[in-house]
Amino acid sequence: TTSRINFWLFTFIFALSFALLYTLKDYNQSSGIGLDVNVYIMSFLTINDVSWSEIFYRFIIKPNGHEPLYWIYVKIANLLFFGDGLFFTLFHYFLTFVGIAYLGKIVDKNKFVFIIVCILFLNFNVLSGVPLFRQTIAFLLFFIGIFSFDARERKWLPRILIYSSLLVHISMIIPIVFY
Repeated sequence: TTSRINFWLFTFIFALSFALLYTLKDYNQSSGIGLDVNVYIMSFLTINDVSWSEIFYRFIIKPNGHEPLYWIYVKIANLLFFGDGLFFTLFHYFLTFVGIAYLGKIVDKNKFVFIIVCILFLNFNVLSGVPLFRQTIAFLLFFIGIFSFDARERKWLPRILIYSSLLVHISMIIPIVFY
């Protein structure tokens, strides 16, 4: 149990430090990534104008950009954080980096720190892609599902994670089909 406590303590410190780094980053309008983050924050601030049923209706009419699991997450976050965009951004990045740490632990329980370093620093696309909220969460769900598929006796939870990543970002259809 001590190693489990150490893992979660490390994960909390790791996720909080990177979440603060990305939350306090200046996302100016001139960069493409800054524009994405600002669009996600503005969508968070205006999600109350969208009803629960309209979230699903928008996905049926035009799936690209209207994936229901992501927008349900945004709507619930808006209720929990009382519409404060800064808390939403901090929470989202915290959740993202907890997912990265958990993915590292699933890959190798004894070398998860090394795996996290490899995920973050050997491929700089991960660090530059973290501001892409929907795509990052979808990829994390997909890969956590894939790596936990072999580790679990019951295969239903990993399958739910793998297939639900499609309802977070529609671009996950290609990796799901090839998987």
